[in-house]
Amino acid sequence: MSLGSPARLAVFAVAIASLPSLPASADQAASPPGGTLLTLINGWEAYRGSPKPEIFAYKGIVHLKGAIKEPTGSNNEPFIVPVPFRPAATVAVKLDLCDAENGVLIIAPDGSTDIGSEDNGSDPTCFTSLDGVTYSMAADGYHTLTLRKGWQHFGSDGAAVPAVRAVGNIVHFQGAMANGTSPAAFVLPAALRPQSTVWIALDMAFSTNGRIGIHPDGTVDVQAQSDFSAAQTFTSLDGAAFALDTTGFTALTLINGWRPDTADGTATPSVRVDHDVVEFQGAITQSSGSSDNPFVLPPGMRPAKTVCLAVDMGQAVNGRLQIAPDGTVSLLAEQGVSDPFAFVSLDGVSFRL
Repeated sequence: MSLGSPARLAVFAVAIASLPSLPASADQAASPPGGTLLTLINGWEAYRGSPKPEIFAYKGIVHLKGAIKEPTGSNNEPFIVPVPFRPAATVAVKLDLCDAENGVLIIAPDGSTDIGSEDNGSDPTCFTSLDGVTYSMAADGYHTLTLRKGWQHFGSDGAAVPAVRAVGNIVHFQGAMANGTSPAAFVLPAALRPQSTVWIALDMAFSTNGRIGIHPDGTVDVQAQSDFSAAQTFTSLDGAAFALDTTGFTALTLINGWRPDTADGTATPSVRVDHDVVEFQGAITQSSGSSDNPFVLPPGMRPAKTVCLAVDMGQAVNGRLQIAPDGTVSLLAEQGVSDPFAFVSLDGVSFRL
């Protein structure tokens, strides 16, 4: 069941109404130093070969780490988020599941969680990657977006009002929206517009794939993989992020017939490390050959264990960027997709070392 389904909306509406109020500023909540290991429940366990499930916060942005599975497939709640990391509003964040299928992690203000998958499949129980998952704890410092073309705040489940803020030169979104009659949902404020066009993977109704494109003039394009009605029913901005410019980024050396894809005004594929978080930007395409290994991460940016990150592969197709401890990078597209490597966006993709 996805956040966009009537049954789930009803459950969350009741749950949110009964929750105690939280402090006005989650940024002021005491966060333990470094990362905090997550305590798995309901039969969930750490996925062998991946980092241990962990949670970390920096300037009000929470980062998750690791991978999990639930062999029995009987419960969709893998853990309770510790108090210092709980969001002030319900968040719905895109996940990478088995076979690069799309999933969603829903976190309520009381810390309860729920994992959903496209078509209500068994993908979460097989493999769920928490790497690259981020969300905002509170609305402090956020600029409320002025929605247009029929788009409205989706507040049925307690989701935050669509808003945006910059942490350093990384712009973060929060909230959810629905009911738009056009892909042009809003225009970003001048100070928060990207230097180059960015495409960022999103979660939409029924845990389906989506993406948002943001151009240097601040205009946006909302796209759903299957049907625009999925975006109209529910579009989550939680976890979406991008770099304003190239500050601190180093260009990636592409191999095996891969090259930068800047035809749409996207940035040169690059990477940097900021406060132990590896951040990517730009887009790539496979111009020749058939290798799924586009580059190797430089030393100092490589994970201690293999991480799997959800990426946009063009036309809102869901994909996976997998990074091994030796820096080897491989790409995998969800099943049934033709020519998935024609466009791969790295914007908004990150993981914690």
